[in-house]
Amino acid sequence: MPFFLRTLATAIASFAIAVTASAEPKVVPARPLQFEPLHLRITVDSCNFDKSSVSVEMREQRIVATYKPRLCIVPGPPQVVDIELGAYPAGDYQAELYIKGERSPLIRVPFQVVGVASTPPDPVFARPIANFSGLWGATQEPGWGLTVEQSASHKVFGTLYVFDAGRQPQWYTLQAGRWETETRWTGLVVKSEGPPWSDPSYPAEGAQYRSVGTATLDFLMTPEQEDLASFSYTINGQTVEKTIARYRLR
Repeated sequence: MPFFLRTLATAIASFAIAVTASAEPKVVPARPLQFEPLHLRITVDSCNFDKSSVSVEMREQRIVATYKPRLCIVPGPPQVVDIELGAYPAGDYQAELYIKGERSPLIRVPFQVVGVASTPPDPVFARPIANFSGLWGATQEPGWGLTVEQSASHKVFGTLYVFDAGRQPQWYTLQAGRWETETRWTGLVVKSEGPPWSDPSYPAEGAQYRSVGTATLDFLMTPEQEDLASFSYTINGQTVEKTIARYRLR
């Protein structure tokens, strides 16, 4: 890009960031835990800011995001943008936003990543050795699946979507559990029922929930059996045991 146009683009981008900063730039979540996914949240000019040009890298304790602005004469409407920063160990950091080719950042946001408090070496307070979040299922049994969400503080919430004996769709959640070992989690299976999604208004009582059984997930991997887990669950007295695999979305 010629020097004049690059200078003009830089000036417009700086102005666009300034005039659209109706909310202060910030790192979200506000008080992140170690290895929790982070984002830099900024308000930008929707014409000037090119999401497809954003790149992020770490330089010591600085997480540096850069982008190449579009050359817009007429401003676009303000837009809130989350830039994915990654996940980091406990410590003090600074997020910075640059225009590509420039040495001075448009934005600097210092933040702290908090360590997860350690617990006694008691099986009741076991901690997992990895994050097992993702989409799981049996590769030879399409049509049902399990979504696992594991937080930075090791809490687990799962969604199980299956079909009943009448081939009607059912879904359950896995919750209120604990890690029994570094790889095995056990919790409750909860059935949710509620009004139809297509109703014009949602009634005040909303959905109903009740515990219908228990579930155990064991992510202990063996050689040549990576990304597999044992899944056992009981619903209304009927127990199912399966080997499930994590699907990698590319």
